[in-house]
Amino acid sequence: MYLNWANFFHIYQPPHWPANIIKKVAQESYQPILNILKKYRRLKVTLNISGSLTEQLAQLKLNNVIRDIKELAGKGQIELVGTAKYHPVLPLLPTGEIIRQIKINEETNKKYFGPAYRPTGFFPPEMCYGKKLPEILKKMGYRWMIIDEISHQGQLGKTPYDRGYANASIKFIFRNRKISDYISFYSDPHYTKGFWQEIASDHRNHHSLVTAMDGENLGHHRPGLDKFWEKLVTDATIKTLTISELLKKYNKVSKIQPRPASWSTYPEELNKEIPYILWQDPENQIHPLQWQLLATLITLVEKNARHRNYRAARAKLDQAVASDQFWWASAKPWWSFEIIKKKTLELYHLSLLIDKNNPAVTKLVSEIINLAGQWQKSGKFKKIADRYLSTNQTNGVRYIGGKKIVGPAYRQASTRGLVISH
Repeated sequence: MYLNWANFFHIYQPPHWPANIIKKVAQESYQPILNILKKYRRLKVTLNISGSLTEQLAQLKLNNVIRDIKELAGKGQIELVGTAKYHPVLPLLPTGEIIRQIKINEETNKKYFGPAYRPTGFFPPEMCYGKKLPEILKKMGYRWMIIDEISHQGQLGKTPYDRGYANASIKFIFRNRKISDYISFYSDPHYTKGFWQEIASDHRNHHSLVTAMDGENLGHHRPGLDKFWEKLVTDATIKTLTISELLKKYNKVSKIQPRPASWSTYPEELNKEIPYILWQDPENQIHPLQWQLLATLITLVEKNARHRNYRAARAKLDQAVASDQFWWASAKPWWSFEIIKKKTLELYHLSLLIDKNNPAVTKLVSEIINLAGQWQKSGKFKKIADRYLSTNQTNGVRYIGGKKIVGPAYRQASTRGLVISH
């Protein structure tokens, strides 16, 4: 009997990311994954590529990556899905901004992938699920969305994979976090038996397995993991299929109302009603200032649709909603004063396109940079990171740019020469 395995990969790079980094990741991760698919014609995956990355691949003339994705999607080996172009935390945005992000992502990917881009599934960035998303997606023509298993019952390791799930608007597919994180972060690339041991200990994967992870983990963040994955998916007992194909196999469908959460949310955070702690932490004084600044600029730009600089400001605002600035201000455990300052000043310069003297914007910009500077100088971010890691359910192991970072050592990772996968 086969194990039906639906592999989901998410690939993304922030706008204006250094060219040398994108080229490095394309060589170490994107192209190797595509080469494996071309080598084994029976292999299938579901892929989310953000419009932000697609555009940069084209600008850097990495046309082989775009061409291979297009061809493999045309052959049915890759199922492409929709998302938000610049990787924002969708549940925390106004409805108009959510719809806009989805539409501009569709426009970009249709431009480069043509008829091969016909998504029926959707990936919310960071798997951040919110209750208003299903109805929005239904109206935009999407049939299903992938989210983390914690959104099912607020627990981990409890979601059965012998059935489908849906509410009145859309179908849901839940990723198996344990197996996904095992492959991404904890596996030994030279020991494939470890995968089967994890499968056996999970007790939920006798017939179907759904994994979802950043594609950059295969080969870039973890050298050799692409070869490890190749050995797994070509095993004689494995049958790979797309998520849409897996959904068709379920005879039983449970009606549910998922809980707001992300793919890095833990049960203790949901118990405190903090579903998006890395981007909206009630105990983090920087986060509300960042969100207030973004909300101020959304209002400012949209109220000035007839301004001569509206189009330029609107384009910058589209990019400014990205989740990165909030993530780097979380100190749980990631922290970068440089990125916080850079992103905040970008928002300030955006405001100048519309209003040369806006006291509210100036005040917020100053407060964010000054407060982040105080955390940097006093070392407060380190204390927050260490406390988070000591109480979090994960063992604190991550990989970035091929470097293994364990525990408090990864509370402030340098971004120079690295690609950040959230």
